[in-house]
Amino acid sequence: MNKGNEAQISIESEFNNLNILDKDSNSMNIGHKNCSYCNKSLTEELWCKECDPFMIIEGWSSGNNEIDKLIKDTIYDARYKNRKFLEWVPFDKFKNINQIGEGGFSKVYSATWIDGPKIIYKHFNKRWEK
Repeated sequence: MNKGNEAQISIESEFNNLNILDKDSNSMNIGHKNCSYCNKSLTEELWCKECDPFMIIEGWSSGNNEIDKLIKDTIYDARYKNRKFLEWVPFDKFKNINQIGEGGFSKVYSATWIDGPKIIYKHFNKRWEK
């Protein structure tokens, strides 16, 4: 096999892993795709409930185990098409912090989130980017 053929096979292999749907595809085909990490069936298009949440939450902590568990639970229950979940935002990621209320046992603040919510998506190389 020459280098040209090897490159073509490599490109075709990567293309097949992209999960691109064409006019002949349907949702029934999606269920037969497997995760590239654990090889289990994807629970939704491009979403492995076993692996993808771990890739999103890797390397962070709020410093409070109960808050971390709550945030992680929302990520575990997320779906690829509806990626709404809680996110821990460190205090230094806010600016224009102003107290707008106080009462009982709490104070209420408004602030501008410097980076805004993360848009998390899976690249063709199967890695999550934030």
